[in-house]
Amino acid sequence: MDLKQAYYELRFENAFRSTKGDAFQTFFEKLMGLVYKADFMACRPWGNQGDRKNDGFLKSERRLFQVYAPNEMEAAKAIDKITEDFAGAMVHWGHDFDKWVFAHNAVDGLPPHVQALILKLEKDNSGIKLEPWGLEEFRLIFRKISEDDLAAWFGPVPSEQTKLELGFGDLQIVLERVADHPVVPNQQVKDVPMRKIEANALSESVATLLKAGMAKAPLVADFFNRWHDETFGERVAVAFRNKYQELRGKSGPDQIFSDLESWAGGAERGTPKHQLAVLAVLAYYFDSCDIFEEPRGVTP
Repeated sequence: MDLKQAYYELRFENAFRSTKGDAFQTFFEKLMGLVYKADFMACRPWGNQGDRKNDGFLKSERRLFQVYAPNEMEAAKAIDKITEDFAGAMVHWGHDFDKWVFAHNAVDGLPPHVQALILKLEKDNSGIKLEPWGLEEFRLIFRKISEDDLAAWFGPVPSEQTKLELGFGDLQIVLERVADHPVVPNQQVKDVPMRKIEANALSESVATLLKAGMAKAPLVADFFNRWHDETFGERVAVAFRNKYQELRGKSGPDQIFSDLESWAGGAERGTPKHQLAVLAVLAYYFDSCDIFEEPRGVTP
């Protein structure tokens, strides 16, 4: 996986996991529209007629979509939703589709009762194929988006040229931002071992981004060695450790990595050079500080 793919896939997955309700339907429509253009027809509710149980239709594949992304997937509510929406789709669009898709964002999979219902409905309705679509199905669609559309959606990606251009000034902005966060007094910063990617179950996307940042990580060490305040590096390290401890256990490892990126670099999408500076700082502390867990059996 190259840096560009890793950068975009991580951002896509985080958006998929964090978007709920109506926002998830908007996310779905944008994804399908970018890939299939006019072949995909989004459907918005129209007055008291609603959407007639149609959240989108892919003409060339005769595939009708129903989108469902609650904050928490509950089996009983999902069953009611599928039963009602499929029945309504058959009434309003039964002559137009051969495949009915239950598009959801339950990354841990659907409950068994929901799966059983989908199989039963397919068995009871000959000629109609029912498909549950989750993260992996969406990821395959996402990989069809053009580079121009990816850049328009998620911003430009750091490149080899960005690495060449990255300087102290770019790092200073990131490091000073991190250092400004409150510090817990008298907290020690210890070194952490390298190569913790596998031990922390980080994805290939995160591994690729860390490797890209690692190429400029020596610049971070050089920065601290030259900076007029010799305590600056330790203050930044403690801030990173505190933030990691705050995030730990609240979400998956990739989401923690993304949250650290946003925390260090700011919520706004920066230039490729700024993003690479953030990755360099993250890689530096992944390699030398207390963010993420040490591999089992390794003495710190």
